[in-house]
Amino acid sequence: MPKIVFLLLSMLLFLVGCTDETISKLEPDAQKEITILIQEPINPIIESYKFKFENSKGVKVKFDIIDADTLDDYIKKLNINLYLKNGPTLIYLPQYFFYQSYIDSGVALEVTDRITNLEKIYDSLKEEKVYYVPIGMYYVAKILNKSTLDELDVKEPSLDWTKDDYLKIKEKWLSKKPRYFTFKDYDEIIKEPLYNLKIIEENNKISINNLKIKEFIKNTREKIFSGKYILKDYSYENYYKIFIEGINTSEYRRVLRFLRLVDKEILVRNLGINAFETKRVSEMIDKGDAIILPEVINENNSFFTWGFIVNRNGKNTNLGIEFINGLLSDEVQLSMYGNGKLFGGFYPVNKKIESKIDKIDEIYNYNKKAVELKKIILEKIKKSKIRPYNYDDRIHQELYDMLHRDLFKFIFADKPYTDEELSRELQKLEDKLNMWLNE
Repeated sequence: MPKIVFLLLSMLLFLVGCTDETISKLEPDAQKEITILIQEPINPIIESYKFKFENSKGVKVKFDIIDADTLDDYIKKLNINLYLKNGPTLIYLPQYFFYQSYIDSGVALEVTDRITNLEKIYDSLKEEKVYYVPIGMYYVAKILNKSTLDELDVKEPSLDWTKDDYLKIKEKWLSKKPRYFTFKDYDEIIKEPLYNLKIIEENNKISINNLKIKEFIKNTREKIFSGKYILKDYSYENYYKIFIEGINTSEYRRVLRFLRLVDKEILVRNLGINAFETKRVSEMIDKGDAIILPEVINENNSFFTWGFIVNRNGKNTNLGIEFINGLLSDEVQLSMYGNGKLFGGFYPVNKKIESKIDKIDEIYNYNKKAVELKKIILEKIKKSKIRPYNYDDRIHQELYDMLHRDLFKFIFADKPYTDEELSRELQKLEDKLNMWLNE
């Protein structure tokens, strides 16, 4: 019996030894590969650098593509992959993404002293302890209707214009005749002020049944129904479908089609390209019908970045860190600017290449206002006057999204609420939100 046991143990040890050796022979590439969890379309900067990294480092770079139609869908599918042992090395985080929860949960690896090119990034784009590494940035500027300003006999604002400058122009514009109520007006009057309200107190309780919120509802309703805006004879339900349910409703699509028809009568709209894309901005200004200016109403909500976190549970994290470091190199970052037409649609985050970009602008003789616009935005970034759009965490975003939906009925109600009715409804809502917050 002891001999049989000994023989069985010997055979088992032999098989285990063979298995380890076989794995090392069959999977040498697995020891020299990284996986990037990402969403399509893949930024061409990542794709082009992938081949260079593979050839120079002898490392295989695999894309684990998440098929998702919405950001929420992407987040859900992404989260499934984050706690696997030897999971994806790098997590691609698109613009509008909230990464704080990955830091708090321990998923993101701190890379503060592990990426040498971090010191090249604009200071306001990184925290003291670095977990999220930005690679490219995007700024949404505004276009003022030049013909409208001419009609109002208003001088073209300078690039250092202020919020007060804009509001004076808008008030003069509204005083001439009623104007169509647009999605931009909705954002300015409702969403942006609402999302800037402080509703969480120091004791981590939500407070909305108070004078501040009541005044916000009253003032907002008065602005919208002041007679200064042309409003369709809609019910509350119609407005809800347009502004809350949005793009999937026929009401929304109908309003969008109409606003496109009257586009020439609208005072301001978003620039449809990255304001850092000097070539195209220059071409628009040269045509003479575009006044392109920095955002002044809520500038932090107009500035975005995309980048990566390193997955603590990922395989070959050191190689992943090397990959990120390469994306921040002068060579790769300068290639993002190209000849002023952004490769991949985003501007480099590397501050060390500014002088080289200035030389490119000089060579192509771009419009001075387009170049100055870029410099003014960069100066604000350097001085931390604007920071990338990002709530402290996703819970904060969800809370304000819920508040936005729930307060909507008080603003667009067919009949105004009495103070007593409003107090009663706000208390119910406050209790509901506090229960949600403490779940």
